[in-house]
Amino acid sequence: MPAVEKSVITDWKRLWPMVSGIHYETPQDTVREELMNVASELQAGVLQFKPKNASNLELGTLLKEKKQEKLLPFTERLQDLLDLESAQCWEILCYYLTQEYRGSASLLTQLISTETNMAKLHEDIRHYYSLERMVVLKIVKNLIVFHRVPNHPYHKEYRAVVEKITIPRLRDSYLDQLESLISEVPPRKLIAGECFHSAERLVAWSERNAREINEVLHILLVLAEHLPMGLEQIKRIFAACKQHSFGKMQSYLDDTQPYHQEISRSLSYSELMLILKCLDFEKPEKHSDLIEKLIEDLQVDIASMYHRPEHGPLLLAWMLLRLRGTNDADDASSLLRCRQLGKRAVDLKCFVQLHLIARHSMFADDSMLSRIVRKTIYNQVGYLCNLFDGDGSCARYEGIYELLCELVSWPHLAKDFCSREDDGPCSLYKTLLENFPLELTHLSKLAMSLTKAGQSNYVKSQIEALPILALRYDESQHKLREVDTNEFELLASVQPFPRIDFTIPAGTSCTAIEHPSGCFMHFRVPVNYFDALHHEINCLLGETGHMHGDFESSERIRNVEAGLRFLESVVKRSQSISDISAEMVHPTEMCVDLLHTFKNVQCPPVGLLSSCLNVCTALLPLVDEEIFSRISNLHILPTVSPRSQCDFKMYANANGVGFESRFLGSVIDNVEKKRERYEFLLSYIGFLRAYSNLKRNRLIQMEIPGLIFLLRDVFPHVHTWHFNSQVERNKIYFEILSFICDILDLFNTTKNPNCQQSELLVKVCVYSLLNLENGLILLRFVGVGNSYVQYTMELETNWMQQQAHGLMMLVRLSMRILMQLLRLKEEVYGNSETLSPLEALIYTQPKQRDTLRIIPTVCSYMSNIFDRWLPILSCRLLKRIALQFNMSLLACLDMEADQIRLTFMQKLPDELESDSIKIAILELVDACIAKQPGVTEAFFKVNYDLDKRSRSFFSKDCVPNIGESIVTYMRDFLDALQVDPLTIQQALPAKIMTIFHSMWKHNLQMLVNDLLLNIISIEVYTGTGTDTALLDVLNKFFEQKYFGPWLYYVFNMPKAFKDLIVILLKKQPKFVTIPDSQFKLMAQKCLVVLVDRSNYLEDMRPFIILAELYVFILLEFKHAYTDSLEEEQKLMDLLLQLMNRICSCYEDQHVRAKEACLAIVTKCTHLYTDLLIRDSSIALRFLNSVVGIICSELQHMENSVSLEKSQCLNNSDSSDSKTSTNSLILCLNLLKAVATIFHNDGPGNWDLPFVSVRLFQRLVRCVSRTLPLFSKQVLSVQLLDVLIVFAKGHCSVEFLHCDLGEYLWLKLLPPSELLQSKHEFTKTTAADVEGWTVEQWWPVYARGIELVTIIYEKHKKCFLQDVFQFVGIHAVFLEDALLLSKQSLEPSAMHLIKAAVSLVASLTEHHKEWRQDNDLSLANLMRAVQSLLCHCSSLFHQQKNLKCLLAGRRSQLEILRSTEALIVDDELISACNDLTDIIIYCVKALLRFSPDLMELLCCSAYEPSKHSVLLDVKFGAPKLNEENLTLTFGIVLNLVNIYVKALNMQNHGFSEVPLNSLPNVEHSGGNDDADVCVGTQTNRTFSKSLTTASISTGSCPASELLSNMDGQLCLLALEHLLMLVASQAICIIRSPNLETLWKQIVRRDINNELLIFNEFVRRKVILDYKENRSPWIRRKHGLCKLKCVDPVRSSSSSSRSSEIVRRSNTNNELRVNVVRRLHLQQQQRTPAPHNFDMSSDLSPIAAIQDATMSTSSDHRDGRKRLYPAQQAGDAFLEDELAAIELQHFPPPTEPGYCELSQVQVVEEDYLHLMSALFNVLPHCD
Repeated sequence: MPAVEKSVITDWKRLWPMVSGIHYETPQDTVREELMNVASELQAGVLQFKPKNASNLELGTLLKEKKQEKLLPFTERLQDLLDLESAQCWEILCYYLTQEYRGSASLLTQLISTETNMAKLHEDIRHYYSLERMVVLKIVKNLIVFHRVPNHPYHKEYRAVVEKITIPRLRDSYLDQLESLISEVPPRKLIAGECFHSAERLVAWSERNAREINEVLHILLVLAEHLPMGLEQIKRIFAACKQHSFGKMQSYLDDTQPYHQEISRSLSYSELMLILKCLDFEKPEKHSDLIEKLIEDLQVDIASMYHRPEHGPLLLAWMLLRLRGTNDADDASSLLRCRQLGKRAVDLKCFVQLHLIARHSMFADDSMLSRIVRKTIYNQVGYLCNLFDGDGSCARYEGIYELLCELVSWPHLAKDFCSREDDGPCSLYKTLLENFPLELTHLSKLAMSLTKAGQSNYVKSQIEALPILALRYDESQHKLREVDTNEFELLASVQPFPRIDFTIPAGTSCTAIEHPSGCFMHFRVPVNYFDALHHEINCLLGETGHMHGDFESSERIRNVEAGLRFLESVVKRSQSISDISAEMVHPTEMCVDLLHTFKNVQCPPVGLLSSCLNVCTALLPLVDEEIFSRISNLHILPTVSPRSQCDFKMYANANGVGFESRFLGSVIDNVEKKRERYEFLLSYIGFLRAYSNLKRNRLIQMEIPGLIFLLRDVFPHVHTWHFNSQVERNKIYFEILSFICDILDLFNTTKNPNCQQSELLVKVCVYSLLNLENGLILLRFVGVGNSYVQYTMELETNWMQQQAHGLMMLVRLSMRILMQLLRLKEEVYGNSETLSPLEALIYTQPKQRDTLRIIPTVCSYMSNIFDRWLPILSCRLLKRIALQFNMSLLACLDMEADQIRLTFMQKLPDELESDSIKIAILELVDACIAKQPGVTEAFFKVNYDLDKRSRSFFSKDCVPNIGESIVTYMRDFLDALQVDPLTIQQALPAKIMTIFHSMWKHNLQMLVNDLLLNIISIEVYTGTGTDTALLDVLNKFFEQKYFGPWLYYVFNMPKAFKDLIVILLKKQPKFVTIPDSQFKLMAQKCLVVLVDRSNYLEDMRPFIILAELYVFILLEFKHAYTDSLEEEQKLMDLLLQLMNRICSCYEDQHVRAKEACLAIVTKCTHLYTDLLIRDSSIALRFLNSVVGIICSELQHMENSVSLEKSQCLNNSDSSDSKTSTNSLILCLNLLKAVATIFHNDGPGNWDLPFVSVRLFQRLVRCVSRTLPLFSKQVLSVQLLDVLIVFAKGHCSVEFLHCDLGEYLWLKLLPPSELLQSKHEFTKTTAADVEGWTVEQWWPVYARGIELVTIIYEKHKKCFLQDVFQFVGIHAVFLEDALLLSKQSLEPSAMHLIKAAVSLVASLTEHHKEWRQDNDLSLANLMRAVQSLLCHCSSLFHQQKNLKCLLAGRRSQLEILRSTEALIVDDELISACNDLTDIIIYCVKALLRFSPDLMELLCCSAYEPSKHSVLLDVKFGAPKLNEENLTLTFGIVLNLVNIYVKALNMQNHGFSEVPLNSLPNVEHSGGNDDADVCVGTQTNRTFSKSLTTASISTGSCPASELLSNMDGQLCLLALEHLLMLVASQAICIIRSPNLETLWKQIVRRDINNELLIFNEFVRRKVILDYKENRSPWIRRKHGLCKLKCVDPVRSSSSSSRSSEIVRRSNTNNELRVNVVRRLHLQQQQRTPAPHNFDMSSDLSPIAAIQDATMSTSSDHRDGRKRLYPAQQAGDAFLEDELAAIELQHFPPPTEPGYCELSQVQVVEEDYLHLMSALFNVLPHCD
């Protein structure tokens, strides 16, 4: 037995559709696993199949062990036939019988009973074995070809397998296989003739051997592209090919048979190309040693090969290798030998041979193999031209231009050709240009090839201005002056083309060259190609009468034909009539003239006429009316008389309708059939289809006569015509069948005004095809059979790409047409039961007379492995036959029930099969239920106790026994809905429901009784509420008298009941609304049963289903569903019992049970919050259970994380860890709900259970373990959310004892893989690689920062050092977070930015301590805050950029490419509100470092050294493209204007609600404005009365955006920004280092920028602003006088008390000037600094000030520098001293209001104050 196990082989045929990428949508993991399992077999290739003598295991011994001795004679003969080792022979037999054999068991017994039958089965198995061997080679070729092709679905899996095997090992293995296959001999008994049909089997063996050799050669060719062959490999390849005589030594093949000739030719071409590829060195200087050794070893053998045509290319390549790789060109004797080689190659027509290779069907596609072959030949042509084409001599070699045209007709070579200048093959093109138009045919073909390959622009630019025009010298016309030897100058202008507007001007230079046909002058003048073509057509039309019918040998006709083919390719690529140049117009119009001229000749040149008609076809999309008119007037196409009274049968028979085939019919009969080429017929079909697709509704003129002609004179007779090429025959069939499909599809399109003609066309088509003449041809294609179709595909070189006109496509089209014919039969036969002739052939009975066997043949296509559509078409056609066939389909199938199930049912449960085939099978089953009881019994596997033929379950006389059948699949599908409910949204459920409907309709519901509730569930889910019967049943079901008893029953089958209830809840109220009383009853009953079931752990399934059902029930309740306190208490008792039960055996619970119970508890917590708060005993029991559950989950989580780390970091989760994570997340949600409820209203000691078990420490420890793990990212986020919830309450004090710094600070650092990627936002991570990305880390990091911020704000200095430690560790990443806005503003990124800036803004309250702890982090973070504020301000003006940042990387390109106007949506508005939040935090942080505004306004002394300037003095909105923005006054003032405009757009009003209260004292009566009562609310609203002239709109975002922003947020941002502007403005103005002029500039520009704000205050805040123009009048809401106190006693006790004096009189003002004067004098005694540094030690942004405040002023950017010049330092101080002495401060003007008054303040007073301040600022210090 061990020997048997080692020899087990793979079922390769099954593997091909699975891993090839063309058939199924196989998961990548499955492909990788399957290929990895057979990697060694793939490397071994066909050598894995061992010969009979490879092992000592006897076949008899093996069969005895298998207990299959009766098969010994059959298997021995099979082993002799296959020459296969015993175990492998047995495996092949088993695979064939289980996977391939389609007969019945009884038939198999007959097949092995006699020698004759045994021989037939042996032949089938031999063919299966041959296919298995070929599939191995095809899979290997696929691996090598596609492992570096990114668009192949499995290229990554292929690459993994190739890297495992390695290219060198593959190369060596397949070289061994090549030598082995070439040396292989047939089995001994075949040679001896001891087997049945030995001669035929020897031929079959030789054919198989040749195909395998050819495939191995192709594999080696592709391998040589990836790994060039070495010396030893090339010698081995050459020796093997020489031994094989380049395919000529294949034994047992008959050279007279076309197929054997093709096999020999394919071998010869493949072996030759492999050697040429090995000898192709693009850079020979790098391989000089190898080339020398090759020449030394192979020179004698190759030089002697000059007897056969295939030797020509080899001699050419060898000559080029010697000249390029050695110094033979420098040695005369060696050069002579090389020239001899070249001469022999040319004599052998090497270029003709290479052209045949390039055009061969093996290399006629765009596969990698074909590209390698064409590139190799192309290189050889290029080498030749570089060496020998300096004088244009290479153009004379026969076949070289045909070869070049074939090569450059492919895009990859055409692109290379057009990119070259003069080297390589381009020299051949230059030769054509130099001799234009002498070689017009070759130039036309070359231009057409390049155009076909996508280089039309290049070709067009070339042909419109060709450089040379060669004309035969005519002394009478060409007046020349000789200027040099053979060089002349034209003395008089010449018109070379009569009647064409083209002239060669005088003075044109030319060269005289002698050609075989005479002396030609080559004029250097630009000439248009189409002028020359026009001239050729004119000459042809003029010479027609003198040709006497000799058109085949006419060079003129060949020139015109080639030119018209090129013209066709150009016109096809024209998008409009304007793309056709003036020079192209005449040749296109003259096509009609050529058709008219040559239609009347005796033997017209059909190639030329075909080209003319093709040009007309290409013109149809551009000028269809004119083309149709001209072609119709020629009378060359079929016509019918336009009679409206004729019946469609008369048209179909072409009887009495005036049908004439005209010139088309005669040219086919008289010319094309003799030539065995049908170019004009194909051109006509192309013209017919192109015009039909335009839908011009000229059916009676074009489509109907065309259809009659094709179905009467062509389609029935094509099989009798002779063809030079089978491809042309198939193309004719393909075009006709495609045209028929187009016509039949007309019936499904919308009716048009010409519907009578359309109906006539369809009826003619259907009637004609239902008749025998055409129907039989159609059935021949349908009846080809899967065996032959697959065999033809097996012979193809490329299995990945079908031929466009191959047999497979013809079969598909025929089956599609047949389906349409059967469907449309009633259109011509009515409702008659009469069978059409076509149907009679299909339904022939009895089966012995059915020679076509259409139905079994159609069924056979179900097993096709090469085309995914054939099985689907097979099912659909059988469905149509089943519906329309009034006899037994089972009898026509001629298959037993097991065979039917095996053919169809095995595909349903296969996950690798597509849904399309499954749907097609289910539709077939549904059709059979209706009309085919025999097939239905087979599908449902109905077994009867009595004889099946005497009893049928349709008569209900007996109960069937249902086995494994389609019902099993239905049941499995319904079970799958439990796992993935979304499955029901797919297409398959609708088909299954249709089958159920059909079963009920035909009284077969007995088969699905156990699926009743599931079926009703699906009915409800897929229904729309219009089925009244179903609604009645459901309404009755929920009536009180029925529903109560039902509940006792349905809980015994909870699974189906749960599905029904869940679907009903989701579909409410579309179907029925469950009454409240019944719903509450169901909830109560469900909970009681659930608690009862919790005591039984033996079978958890009912408990799980009930728990999940109760979850869905609870989700429908928004409030408690109990009606009384007693019911509420009873429910809570049941809930606590359930929780206690869960806690007691939590580890033993199934994961689904845990999750459902946790969901129940969480929902009940929300529903019964009042009871938990009200009853402390219940609350305590509840909390203890919650604590027990969470502790168990945390312990399990810690264990799973530890285990995961020990196994492998960041591996994909096991199922246990995933389920643990889900249940823990539910626990955390429960914990958050509990914390939220009990924080405010719970008992004082509610957190005692949590504290007692050190829950907070455990949560912190758990999150510290999960943070680095990518697999726990979701869990980390949830854990941090829980910590945040607790931190916001009074439990936050517990976190001070949790060692947060030890557990979290380092763990919150980004993961190592992100650190290694340098935090690049654009760092790409492969979607299939599981690992951290920055986007996934943002939510985690944001919550970590938020947690730190919340605890710090709660406990301030108690937590200050911990925060400083956090900031010190995370300074770089916090800075990155602040700067993230420039890369992304996705929701998670926005959250992170807000969290980071919030932390910085809060921490700046202790900036002095921060500076002492880590001044560098403070400076860096404040610089980042400044940059963040700048960027946020710019985003208000760059809404498209903002949209891109919000969309993220995946959608940015679409937004940037979009040219549509940007729509302001909720996302954009929300983003602007978030940006406003960020701006507020930024300004808060900056205000900590700016002088206090009240201190500036109220203190008499000012110390400039204590503060620094934060805003650069630059006004106006920043440039949108400006980089590295610094924070300027312009930016901040622009934000002020934005928010003012937003408030205006929102019509913001102030409520005038006092913000403070006055003490209970008498009010002062001296103020006239103090008559407003305290606390009165006067809600004033204002209309949008501000004119556009008063609002600066040029630098503001869209009004729609501003009007929808949060008004209160805008007002808050405005207040903060105004304070920053005022503080910084006063700081700068009061700076002693500034000139007065600069101060005035600052005052003026700030005043100008704030006009909109002042206007807003004037209209919105100032009382009666229309009557009172003064900005100082305010509404005072209350006023009281304070008692006078001693100013000295009431002064501040601070260190500056001696310096601070209120500005209440002139003396005080003088005091200020004196102090300031002393300060300036002191400064005058110290040297003036070189630079005015506006930063100081207090500034956190010191590093950037040096750059923004440099002395070099740049007036071009509008920046106003404030630094006095160094030379004027002393003068500045003297002027400042003089100015101080002149300053006066006016006394107060309100006697009733002094600094010792106390007033009530309202919200708008702040804005009023700031407006007044900015109004005063320009006029005083």
